[in-house]
Amino acid sequence: MVVVADAVDELASQPPWPRLRLRLRRPSKATLLEVLLVGISPLVLFFVLRLRPMAPGVMPDPSMHTAYIIDPRDFFARFTSELLPRAGTREGARVGFLIPARLLYLCFGAVRGFFVFRYLLALVAVVPSYVLLRRLYGRAAGAAAIVILMSSPVLVTAWGTDYPDSAVVSYMTAGLACLAMPCREQRRRTWLALAAVMLTLAVWSSVAAAPLVVATMLVYVVLCFGRDRHHMLSNLLVLGGTAVAVTAAMMLASGVLLGPFDYIGPTIRAYTYLNSPATVIHYHSPDRDWILLRPYLLAPAGAIVAWGAAFLGRLRSIPTSQLLIGTACVVQVAVYSYLQFLGDAETLEQHYYSSSLWAAVCLVLAVSVAALAKPLLDHRLAQWLPAVGALGLPLVYETDPHLPAFGWLPIGLVIVAAVLVAAAIGRVVVSRAAAIGRPVAVAVVVVVIGCSLMLTAAPYERHSPLAGVIDDPVPAYATALGGSDGNLVDQYRVVTEIPQFVGNSTYPNERLLMWFPQAQLLSLVEIIGIYHATFNSLGSSPTVLTFSDKQILAMRQPAEILVFNTPDFPATLRALAPYDPRLLRAKVFTSGDFVLHAWLISLGVFAHKPSA
Repeated sequence: MVVVADAVDELASQPPWPRLRLRLRRPSKATLLEVLLVGISPLVLFFVLRLRPMAPGVMPDPSMHTAYIIDPRDFFARFTSELLPRAGTREGARVGFLIPARLLYLCFGAVRGFFVFRYLLALVAVVPSYVLLRRLYGRAAGAAAIVILMSSPVLVTAWGTDYPDSAVVSYMTAGLACLAMPCREQRRRTWLALAAVMLTLAVWSSVAAAPLVVATMLVYVVLCFGRDRHHMLSNLLVLGGTAVAVTAAMMLASGVLLGPFDYIGPTIRAYTYLNSPATVIHYHSPDRDWILLRPYLLAPAGAIVAWGAAFLGRLRSIPTSQLLIGTACVVQVAVYSYLQFLGDAETLEQHYYSSSLWAAVCLVLAVSVAALAKPLLDHRLAQWLPAVGALGLPLVYETDPHLPAFGWLPIGLVIVAAVLVAAAIGRVVVSRAAAIGRPVAVAVVVVVIGCSLMLTAAPYERHSPLAGVIDDPVPAYATALGGSDGNLVDQYRVVTEIPQFVGNSTYPNERLLMWFPQAQLLSLVEIIGIYHATFNSLGSSPTVLTFSDKQILAMRQPAEILVFNTPDFPATLRALAPYDPRLLRAKVFTSGDFVLHAWLISLGVFAHKPSA
């Protein structure tokens, strides 16, 4: 990408007639090596940093999307009529994530496709960020940006599940980097088109990205009006036209790969449903005390503080790229805070949503570190110290990943203050005391990156349930670096085998319910998510049907029931006797240490009889 962009920029700068006689020069061996190293950097850092390959399923939401990756048409056929009134098919409308995920599933299978997609998502984030920092500060700064992205516990956790924030964090990173890319005027529209592609895919991956994209575009328009008014209209036409083209292309791909062509209507209906008062009360905490207990939400403040100390002064003196990135991050955090505390959206309290902020946070951190380390960047060897520091700190953390639990008060705010003091001292000393500039720059880089890691990876303080606060699961950021996946890969493999075990429906609305021991709800959360979790489950444990279970059966009239881990299958079958049960198939799923017992039972009372 670097070679092509630089070569095209060089050609575009030549007069029109000589350009016809020019030939692209073969890239040097050093350039080819640079491209290779950037391309394999996610894979190398995966092993060097011992990144957790998958994140634990703390909610069924990720595997709800896995169902659409594995067999979307069958899922739509079975459950659309039941899920449509509650916008329950919204997961199938997140095409920016689902379409590439399904393509790679078809090409490589479930587990391999998962990891190929994550490698591509890492490249989507890493390559534009490297090019941006390389053009602003040099290759060493680009390398530091790669390490900062790949060592972010939030990004690693997002990439580790089938929830669409795994795609959003990469698309938003690439979109902002391309939007801020310094380049010759002839190539500006190319980078703007790439930015529009990425930002549009982010919106159609998760509607939670829409406020961030709007905030970013608002900042871009204001800066364009103030600094590049002459090209403002043409730039906006490129952005808007590309967004429309990508949206249309995704419609066609959705119809071919997923089933429905229309994903915009379900997205709008889902937004309306989730923002209705009856739904908000179940997901949005009216009380605000919870935020003081989540230190990772201070990491954006730390990054913004570092950027402010590194750049703020006369507004006109701040380069456009750095100003766009920093201001976009500030406005994004402000928009999400407004929606959380003055609106009805759980943009901060739900980590699947708040993770989307880390695209801008990581870019701001990378730019701030490069600016504060400027005395190092003109030295042949010292310029690599920021990258070494960004790599070394996570490795030190991994030797004993057990930070003490803390909240905002007082430790969290003290850490943010330490970032402010270090960055301010670094800026003053670097500009006025050249003799000690390099040692101070190294110390500043270590403090800024180390504090950001502490805020993100710190576990929660234990506390009793808070009145007026939704008890959302804790994101597994503390174990993202140097953590083991346990049997998560084995469990994911089993999850992706269940649709094939169940088989495709033979007629529309051939409904399916699940039945499993309620004591195993947490351990089976990923498994039951494949068929929409508790919404499509009986509320009791095998082997006894309760009155409520019988009501659900009468209302849903499922043709089949999928039983997991029953302690007594004959007793389970006897409990279903009034519904004319017939065992269709049984299987013991095993992968590594993970074992799952499954039985698929037909309920003849509700099953359609085949036509003559």
